[in-house]
Amino acid sequence: MTKRLQPAGAEDRESVTGAGLCVRCAHLQVLRSKTSTFVRCALSDSNDEYARYPPLPVRSCPGFEEWG
Repeated sequence: MTKRLQPAGAEDRESVTGAGLCVRCAHLQVLRSKTSTFVRCALSDSNDEYARYPPLPVRSCPGFEEWG
């Protein structure tokens, strides 16, 4: 069974406060395992210029769109 990724909600964003600009971006997806939390960029699905798991903290990004 494949888990469908969803945009991050407010609770997810609170858990990745060290991610920089990604915390406020509409393209943020947060994945959790038993021991880790990963910040994923949904733009990477359609554009190879964006890293699937960007190095953090992200300070600038041309694909940034304000969340909310």
